[in-house]
Amino acid sequence: MKIVLKTLKRKWVEYLLKILVIILSINGVLNAQNLSTSHQSTNERRKIIGFWEINKVQVGAELMTPVAKWTKINEDLTYQSGNGWLQNSEGTWNYDEKSKQFLLQEKNGIKDEYGAFTINFSGDKMTWERDEDGMKVVVSLDKIDKLPRSPTDMITGLWDLVEVSKENVTITSSFDQDNQHYIFFRWDRIYVERTPQGERTTGYWHMNGHRPEITLISHNEEKESENWRLTVNDSELRLFGISESNQGLEMIYKRINEFPE
Repeated sequence: MKIVLKTLKRKWVEYLLKILVIILSINGVLNAQNLSTSHQSTNERRKIIGFWEINKVQVGAELMTPVAKWTKINEDLTYQSGNGWLQNSEGTWNYDEKSKQFLLQEKNGIKDEYGAFTINFSGDKMTWERDEDGMKVVVSLDKIDKLPRSPTDMITGLWDLVEVSKENVTITSSFDQDNQHYIFFRWDRIYVERTPQGERTTGYWHMNGHRPEITLISHNEEKESENWRLTVNDSELRLFGISESNQGLEMIYKRINEFPE
């Protein structure tokens, strides 16, 4: 009888040990899966975090890309956005790993009624997609390491007229025969101009947010506003007239660092 009891006891212990091994194995598999999922989730969030430039915005069939638009997405779930050297938005963000839904909530701006974007990655590129009023919106972003410069940032400063042409014919000598004309674009969006006649005029300047176009609004109410298409770099500014009053005019300026006499 004792031998039988010992045998049963031993088998019962072996059985319990087998059950314990199975339970531990299952726990090990589940923990490994949880770690894998957590690691994947962490990697996806890490991909979002960083400094991004919006290089293309497509709304339906139309391109509506803002000039030098950027966003900085931080690890603490905050973000900042702007155009060129100007920051004009900030808030918080959230990302749902399962649905790949990315939601921005602006702190002081108008509430975004269209909701979250679906995110996709390809190397150092990211795309946001969602529907807005029945149209597909696709935002393409590239990783960057410094603020992009906009025409607004580059045009600020003092510019001296070098050459003028009308319908591709040079008219510099007749337009500014005494070499009087210059224009100063101030940081506060005021421009100061000396005309070819030597008169000082002032007004407001406004840069288009989606195209390289500038509007000059004179403080003189009798003078009509002028629209110009432009190209600009650190040393040269070119203005191409697109209003009725300046159609066909091309003005070329060089940057200077002191006012001409």
